[in-house]
Amino acid sequence: MTLYDQIGVGYAQNRPPDPRWEAIIHRALGDARTILNVGAGTGSYEPRDRSVVALEPSRRMIAQRSNAIPVVQGVAGALPFPDASFDVALAVLTVHHWPDAAAGPAEMQRVAARQVVVRWEPETFAERFWLVQKYLPPEQADALAAGRRIASQLHEVETIPLPVPHDCTDGVFGAYWRRPEAYLDPAV
Repeated sequence: MTLYDQIGVGYAQNRPPDPRWEAIIHRALGDARTILNVGAGTGSYEPRDRSVVALEPSRRMIAQRSNAIPVVQGVAGALPFPDASFDVALAVLTVHHWPDAAAGPAEMQRVAARQVVVRWEPETFAERFWLVQKYLPPEQADALAAGRRIASQLHEVETIPLPVPHDCTDGVFGAYWRRPEAYLDPAV
């Protein structure tokens, strides 16, 4: 059982894509026609106008997917696809959950010429926001640095900030910073 098989209840309702983030992510994908979404969750940021395959370890997350994009159950560290199968491998807010922070990027590079990784910056966020401490269990403390390690393993890295606006529709970590009462809602 994965972490998201336990905590992923209502994920599709509480984490709809924010259109501002979606536009930035889709621009980062460039002219890629084939995309592998690694750690795809419910598929919030998957483009609908391209050929996408989703890879997700959690059965609960897979069950919440509402699009027709094909999904394969699997993990980032062992992608079940041949070399150079995709133009881009995409990973949106997932790398901090990967148990093997070295295997995931290597696999993404193996199956795709380019990688687009959206990650959060723990140094900016973790010490100041209680939810991060609660969200990541102690045994995943090393995961706080996973994003930086993963970025260091990729060949060409461009950092594009994704600000979390006060009305962010994606219920990610600090999305309710200006609406703190939302954290009292058990569904959130």
